[in-house]
Amino acid sequence: MRLLSILFLVFAMSSHTVLAADPPPLPELRFAQIPEAARPRYNGDRFSYMEAGRKDAPPLVLLHGVGANSMHWRFQLAGLSDRYRVIAWNAPGYVLTDALRADTPTCRDYADAVADFLAALGIGRTAILANSFGARVAQCFGAHYPDRVVRMVLTGAGIGQRDLPDADRQKAVAVRQAQIGAGGYGLGARVAALLSTKASPETIALVQDVLRATNPVGFMQAVRFGLSNTYLPDFADRLTMPVLLIQGAEDRVNPTEHNAAILAKALPNARLIVLDGAGHLPEVELPGRVNELTAAFLAE
Repeated sequence: MRLLSILFLVFAMSSHTVLAADPPPLPELRFAQIPEAARPRYNGDRFSYMEAGRKDAPPLVLLHGVGANSMHWRFQLAGLSDRYRVIAWNAPGYVLTDALRADTPTCRDYADAVADFLAALGIGRTAILANSFGARVAQCFGAHYPDRVVRMVLTGAGIGQRDLPDADRQKAVAVRQAQIGAGGYGLGARVAALLSTKASPETIALVQDVLRATNPVGFMQAVRFGLSNTYLPDFADRLTMPVLLIQGAEDRVNPTEHNAAILAKALPNARLIVLDGAGHLPEVELPGRVNELTAAFLAE
């Protein structure tokens, strides 16, 4: 029997959480060698990532969004590393991870990239926490490597589209090209679209710094993948592992009713939680709450 539990939990807040003046520090950047057999798919031989927690703790892999990188997960690296080996990758073409050779990577390309990353770190099965583009990558990995995923937590999830007209796709690619073409600081200017109307100045500054680290090649590869005809509900039935969807009530990038709500109905074993006081990045705006929900879900 299909198990579906959709919970719309709206947490009213009289004022938005204000980050401390000194947010938790980030771990140092680390490197792992891409397995030799996989290197023909990449323009190099290295993954870069950040890690926190005990080596012998259960692994939790963090997959960032299209304009982000491992720095995005500052609060999860700090807040979840007491019980997990928390590993935040830099996707192909991000920070100092070498890019994929394919100009328009497929769902399978990114699924294989996660598998290559796990192989480089000697990890078999893992839990996954992912945002936006990372949530799509997580679902691709879960569909192609279902036995490797224990549980998934997805935030700001989008579902893609079928048969997007070429003219619309080209227009969207051109918009994204203009965004990254303006440089890292130019990309950082779009921060308002990612956050709620109550985002604190400290939160805005942190997200801007993450956006400024984006590399054009990886960004545009991820954009082209996101605009492909990969419609995630088409293979949702293959994602039989438990999935928790966490959405910000003010997510204007991937509005819940057109994305996560549809995905939750298609997944065999899913829960949907909507948080007031957050936009597309609830793990940054409400890190304590997202960490609490994630830890509780993974412990079930």
